[in-house]
Amino acid sequence: MKDLSILDSLITDRVEPHIYAFTTNTIPNYLKVGDTYRPVSKRLSEWREYFPNLEQKFEGSAKITEDVYFRDFAVHYFLESEKRRIRLEPTDLPEGVYYSREFFREATVGDVEEAIADINDDYHSKTGRYHYYDAKTQLPTTEKYASTGEWFPRPNQQATIDAFKRAVDNGRTHLLMYAVMRFGKSFTSMCCAKEMGAKLVVVVSAKADVRDEWRKTVESAENFRNDYEFFSSADLENNYSIVTDTLDHPTDPKKVVVFLTLQDLQGENIKDKHAQIFGRKIDLLLVDETHFGARAEKYGAVLRASQGEKLSKEEKYAVEDILESTKEFDVNVTVHLSGTPYRILMSDEFDREQDLIAFYQFTDIVREQEEWDKDNFAKDEPKEEWENPYFGFPQMIRFAFNPNESARKRMAALRESGMSDAFSALFKPKSVVKADNGNHKLFVHEQEILELLEVIDGSKEDEELLGFLDYDKIKDGKMCRHIVVVLPYCASCDALEALIRGNADKFKNLNDYEIINISGVDNPNRYKKPSDIKRAINACEAEGKKTITLTVNRMLTGSTVPEWDTMLFLKDTSSPQEYDQAVFRLQNQYIKTFVDENGETIKFNMKPQTLLVDFDPDRVFVMQEQKAQVYNVNTDEAGNSKLHERIEEELRISPVIVMNKDKVVQITATDILKTVSEYSKTRGVAEETVEIPVDMSLLDIAAIRAAIERENELGSKAGLTIKGADGDGDDMDTPEDDDATDIDLKNSSLENFFKRNL
Repeated sequence: MKDLSILDSLITDRVEPHIYAFTTNTIPNYLKVGDTYRPVSKRLSEWREYFPNLEQKFEGSAKITEDVYFRDFAVHYFLESEKRRIRLEPTDLPEGVYYSREFFREATVGDVEEAIADINDDYHSKTGRYHYYDAKTQLPTTEKYASTGEWFPRPNQQATIDAFKRAVDNGRTHLLMYAVMRFGKSFTSMCCAKEMGAKLVVVVSAKADVRDEWRKTVESAENFRNDYEFFSSADLENNYSIVTDTLDHPTDPKKVVVFLTLQDLQGENIKDKHAQIFGRKIDLLLVDETHFGARAEKYGAVLRASQGEKLSKEEKYAVEDILESTKEFDVNVTVHLSGTPYRILMSDEFDREQDLIAFYQFTDIVREQEEWDKDNFAKDEPKEEWENPYFGFPQMIRFAFNPNESARKRMAALRESGMSDAFSALFKPKSVVKADNGNHKLFVHEQEILELLEVIDGSKEDEELLGFLDYDKIKDGKMCRHIVVVLPYCASCDALEALIRGNADKFKNLNDYEIINISGVDNPNRYKKPSDIKRAINACEAEGKKTITLTVNRMLTGSTVPEWDTMLFLKDTSSPQEYDQAVFRLQNQYIKTFVDENGETIKFNMKPQTLLVDFDPDRVFVMQEQKAQVYNVNTDEAGNSKLHERIEEELRISPVIVMNKDKVVQITATDILKTVSEYSKTRGVAEETVEIPVDMSLLDIAAIRAAIERENELGSKAGLTIKGADGDGDDMDTPEDDDATDIDLKNSSLENFFKRNL
């Protein structure tokens, strides 16, 4: 029997609104009655700062049906009108005692229970004595997004806008916005555009996925929709003068935001549709996901390499061609956007004091979330919990599990045979391209993967792995409802889909999920656009169905799927950028709004916690240590003690859980540092050098570049042999136009060569 006591204390479930009540000797003969949209225990712990001796008397749901809730106001109304209980007045208290008007003299728990029963009866009999809040959800189904009203910058976003204005006023024109995924970089960037009065804004990215996020921001936020028109490559293709016509309209001129992919811009010649962009001043150029394709692979000749087998598409783009086009832009100010600019920060491209307009990690968001709660909880008229600008940002619980026993043995054998990327080898299908005999739907190591699924499902036991899908607190708390599985090959998605469907009788939980395969080779056009994927998941949620999304890279950069709450990471990567971009897809707000007949609203956090399940514990520890180092270097906090403090803070906000002989253990900073040290001792020079963060700007120095290029690869007897990165190079998004092919960019061969020969 597994010891889950630590996990029980960490998992809080999806928290539905509750009514609570307590008494305190500080205010004798009174009962405090309130409601909360967070755990009652957390709310009471906050109240204990004012009433240390409080005693909880009641806790009950504020739910009528799955889609209807009531507030504590309804209970208060019953206490006053039906039970004649008198509210506490400030004059009733001794000086210095905190006042809340939610205390009722001589009220009892029985009164509260009667109130809730009456509220339920009233709803079903429709007598209309109380206010109720019904769910209100919507998903745009057209290209033009509906208005969602004015969007107000959160404090950290406003600080970024102010920093942008100061930098521009000081003549700085090449800026970096380093802000964690889910920060709201597109909204903040558009606020910067509005601040500087930009008429023409151009957004470029190597990821076509992010186009819809930009469109949604521009079209649905009332801040911009009346001032700016949003155009994509398809709009420019349909009208070669649409930008000029809009900007220079004689009676109704509007400002313009144009989204283009780097792939669309590649080539020596300017395309006809782009002439209207290159022919005029761009006020603000926004390079989105700048770590991805726009720079780190700058010196490589190939952005996409073969994986050893012939792929369905083998286009190879030279970054020099892309940059040749983008250099011709006539730009006033350029802002690079990234949540993971780890390599960029090691170069001298940006002056940290003058050009870095934002430096935010998720820990910063959580701290500001906590500070707001603390500052606003004790006011005379306390604000509602959902008024917190950071309300709904989930806590991530990280499971660093070893795979099942048979998979562990198989991976050990693969490593002994010289296979360094054992995860990619374990999950490799018999064919990585679509095969007439169906081999793309079969794993090479099918039995080991099936047993892994059975343990995850709870159908089998393993002392190193928790069957979390069968864990009561996760099931009762409505967690793991929408899972995204990250795999090494596109055909792996087809093989995993076939394996789950073909073994439904072996599972207790996995067979309850709808499988959404967005990267497979068997039916690549099933979900052509990101909006198709989001619509499918949203429709399942509306019908109460759980989903498993299978992907390699698609939707893991710059995209938001609100319902995703769990990620299974099942491929090899040593890149902190790729890893963080993927896992932070979970960390978006997912909030449901309820409204009463008078238009008053309450908000329900549908996703207070998320789960990352990584089956490579060493990777979790190494990534944690590397990320803390990057943060400390860029905040001038050096030394092991500072590193320990940084890791401790991140673990407080996002705990890491491991399994050790059927017992759940929570990891500390000391564990991280010790494990990373031991891990490094077991690795060879070649393995270590490949993962060293390198300042690629050194290659601008001709002498260094020439010297490196003359050297043979570390460990080789002859010249350099380039091997394409194994695993995820064939996960393509289907673009809306032929020019905007979205390619999964890999580290350039020259960059790998540089690392191997340091």
